[in-house]
Amino acid sequence: MVKRTILGGLAISAAVMAFSVPASASIVISQGATGTGNNVLFQNVVGNGTTSLSTDTNQGDRVTFTSNEALTGDNSSGQARISAVDGSLNNLEWHLSDPTLGYDLGVFNINVPNQNGGPATSVTVFAYDQNNTEFSQVFALNSGGQNFFTVDSDDLQSITSIRFVATGGIVDDVRQVRIDGITSIAAVPELSTWAMMILGFFGVGAMTYRQRKKMTPRFA
Repeated sequence: MVKRTILGGLAISAAVMAFSVPASASIVISQGATGTGNNVLFQNVVGNGTTSLSTDTNQGDRVTFTSNEALTGDNSSGQARISAVDGSLNNLEWHLSDPTLGYDLGVFNINVPNQNGGPATSVTVFAYDQNNTEFSQVFALNSGGQNFFTVDSDDLQSITSIRFVATGGIVDDVRQVRIDGITSIAAVPELSTWAMMILGFFGVGAMTYRQRKKMTPRFA
């Protein structure tokens, strides 16, 4: 009887996992600008001239930019333009300053310098979800111009941070950063975690059944 209970539990576990943890969850990184959102402005700035700079969106949500370069910025057409103090920006990361928040869509524009001896030729864009799962894509850059990118999550995930690393040189700045669909986040258990949890429940159930069977009095 106990064996049947355990085998039945395993079958139910497999069915639950199949429906509870879809394999299609994804964050898609693409070239071009898609959608709208809250514009990141250069206002109420904290950390100007350091490697961690915080500023506001037009809705008052705080966004933090980090790099291995000292960062500065200004407002370009009402939107933040983040650059390196020494003009040699080749990597940047940004996230909502409140760690309990994520978002559904991110758009940004990497501006490449139109000058000799330095423009980056390609960029790797990274995105991270609430489980700290990394998604990445490599793109060629248009030299001497603007390069828009969109990071889009599906209904099962939230974007917690975006970063890029330039290759072959530097970029002028990152501008027109937009964030859409800000919401509270909670980590979603991985497939292996679901399996351990469900098998654990059935294991406890099987042990309880066996203990009760031993304690059941027998009458002549």
